[in-house]
Amino acid sequence: MSLSLQVEVCPGCGNLYQPNAYPLCPSCSMQEHEQIATIERHLRRNRFLNNDEVAELAAIPKEKLRTWIRKGRIKLYDYPNLADSCDLCGEPTRQGKLCVDCSTRIRADIRQAFEADRRKKERAQTVHSYFSRR
Repeated sequence: MSLSLQVEVCPGCGNLYQPNAYPLCPSCSMQEHEQIATIERHLRRNRFLNNDEVAELAAIPKEKLRTWIRKGRIKLYDYPNLADSCDLCGEPTRQGKLCVDCSTRIRADIRQAFEADRRKKERAQTVHSYFSRR
């Protein structure tokens, strides 16, 4: 029977910590919690702030704000100008990872590919068919 101490390296600061439910060390998780509380305070004062303004007021990188929106740590439903950005074109999107235009385009491309595949299979069947007259 061996006893081992499980430790992980914090992605925020590089210090060792014992793993818990949150993937950061206690000091980094506290700092992140305070940053989110600051963002929520700013948004309660002015719910019409956009991503750039929130990031500037809270002094955090825009990518960190985007990550928190993606993870659901910052809810979008009360703030009409906050949005995530589309993974393909970078346009704002309120839900999901793709904007409406990109998801529509991808659906159309998939539909066309399936239709082309179906037509190709039909042609292959008719080429090898043998019709006889009786």
